[in-house]
Amino acid sequence: MSSQKSPPDSAQNLSMDELRDEYPSGWRILIQNESVGYILDALMDALPGSEFTKSELATEAGVSRQSVYTHLDLLLVLGVLEPVKESSPQRYRVNGDSDLLDLLHQVNGKVNQRLSE
Repeated sequence: MSSQKSPPDSAQNLSMDELRDEYPSGWRILIQNESVGYILDALMDALPGSEFTKSELATEAGVSRQSVYTHLDLLLVLGVLEPVKESSPQRYRVNGDSDLLDLLHQVNGKVNQRLSE
């Protein structure tokens, strides 16, 4: 378990999978909801600085608009998206300086390299 917060003593009665769900690592937070993976995949395909409304991002990622609404705060906190000021409807820009997107590109490249060997 790689969680940043330690489980309380009462967590000793939980199975390992229950503990991982209750105190997820950063990796589990990214993959625990399939929609987040699809959205991140779409953002990795987008050029830095690309802009989307919530509906456009949903279409690009192949998820529902509700999924984008649900996970938007997470995407903003992760720094992969940033709001475009004074846009109506609200637009969001792919953060070209996102360390997380850079790391995801590296992981993607490494996985593809290993699978093609």
